[in-house]
Amino acid sequence: MTLPQPKVSIVIPVYNGADFLAEAIESALAQTYENFEVIVVNDGSNDSGATERIARSYGDRIRYYSKPNGGVASALNKAIEEMSGEYFSWLSHDDLYVPEKLELDMHALLKEGDTRTVIYSDYGVFTESPNKSVAMALRHVLPEQFRYWITTENSLHGCTLLIPRAAFSNVGTFDESLRTTQDYDLWFRMAARYRFVHIPEVLVKARAHAGQGSISMAGVALAECNALLTKFATELTPAELAAGSQSAPVVGYAHVTSSLWRRGFREAARRSLRLTIANLPSATASDRLEAISVLTKGSTLSASYGFLRRVARKVLPLSVRQTLRGRPTQTATQSGMEAPKAGSLVDAVRDLALKEKFSEVYDKNIFGGPESRSGAGSDLVQTEIIRREIPRIISQYGIGSMLDAPCGDWLWMRKVELGLERYVGVDIVEQLIAVNNKEFGRPGVEFLSADLSKDALPVVDLIFSRDCLVHLSYADAMKILANFKASGAKYLLTTTFTGRTSNTDLGDGFWRPLNKEIAPFNFPRPLEIINEGCTEGNGEFADKALGLWELQGIKVG
Repeated sequence: MTLPQPKVSIVIPVYNGADFLAEAIESALAQTYENFEVIVVNDGSNDSGATERIARSYGDRIRYYSKPNGGVASALNKAIEEMSGEYFSWLSHDDLYVPEKLELDMHALLKEGDTRTVIYSDYGVFTESPNKSVAMALRHVLPEQFRYWITTENSLHGCTLLIPRAAFSNVGTFDESLRTTQDYDLWFRMAARYRFVHIPEVLVKARAHAGQGSISMAGVALAECNALLTKFATELTPAELAAGSQSAPVVGYAHVTSSLWRRGFREAARRSLRLTIANLPSATASDRLEAISVLTKGSTLSASYGFLRRVARKVLPLSVRQTLRGRPTQTATQSGMEAPKAGSLVDAVRDLALKEKFSEVYDKNIFGGPESRSGAGSDLVQTEIIRREIPRIISQYGIGSMLDAPCGDWLWMRKVELGLERYVGVDIVEQLIAVNNKEFGRPGVEFLSADLSKDALPVVDLIFSRDCLVHLSYADAMKILANFKASGAKYLLTTTFTGRTSNTDLGDGFWRPLNKEIAPFNFPRPLEIINEGCTEGNGEFADKALGLWELQGIKVG
């Protein structure tokens, strides 16, 4: 019996895309699924006709349209107007489909047996060769958890989706007033009526390069994300909050607040915090305590007990406030709250360990990195220069062994030809270390779980510590530096922001730039400075660099 083959429209919006457009079209035309069309929409390119010439060179193998420049959303909407297929599949001009993309999408869709279904998949990321792409495996999310998931994480890639054309009639098309968030806005609206189903296959190869809109329009993206995520937090239903957090809705709000704050979307986080506080009085005593604990960890890595107390004074009854202070009362016991030993909850909140904090960061992708759970700063674009420079440092300074502290999920380091006798990656997240050892461990390459501030460290020639101390208080940073010196290592290669004229302590923030040559660190002049060429923050961190020092010349305390 022959299975039905509904027609799929592959839509390629493009603006000044002569660099990669032909590769994208070829990948679309190479689909093993037979019933499809390719639509290319030129969004007013001003490259002297280069983009148009490439598109027209394919003749009637594709359908080509040209329009005045209006942004990606307008180009996608033009394609939706013109498409003749029953299903919509978006392909960015700089990305590639694997040949089986549509075939596997359609197989999964027919298997679901529900016409109100959207399919999405895993994807790979590459910088040079798609054959060397790094797979981005999404975690399993039930359809009822989908809107909560895309509020707390940003790992979905829009080009993996297969969407019924009818969905656009039911929920609308892309919002053309949005320049960078038009896709997530539509997916959120669509998920209120359609089931989003994940298939664990890499079906798209996404190219990482400096010309991407997410990089070139970073300032616009931040403002749009704050507005959009505020809307998401407001519109999530109690059922979605409970399903997504696997807890009470108030705890779900707290997790949303935590995620937004840590990912830098402060305006949206403040709105979500107000929603959390508004729902605290009607929650059970245990749910209140869980929500406050989440807020404390999510709002600041220093786990400020003062923050908890301010929230508690505002919304919690006297009996609960007394319990938080370690003074359990008869009223608290009668309310159903288990009264802890005096001071135990206070101590637990005040002294949250770094292991707990960073385990949550990796488990929930709180940094929000689309490629690496270590954050966007660890993707293949942001590490391009240092991937080239580290082997040079190793060779020039006769480095035979290196400690990578912290090593993170090893997304980019795995691509570096280190040429070392011994590499040791260290991280405080035990689960992450177990995965790294399983996938990447081999003779000469090992991974250890350790607390950099106090555990004995392996003796090596070079300690490489990128994007570590920026997340810690001065006190914690000094402990780690002292432990680095005590290890006996000769060199330290670490992050510094050379253009900063003053440093600030962490406080209630999540991170901040630090210049290691000024107070309170006062490092001597480095042996070398390697500017990373950072494009994050719309150029705000162009001074981000790695500095190389001899550890014996660094004074701590």
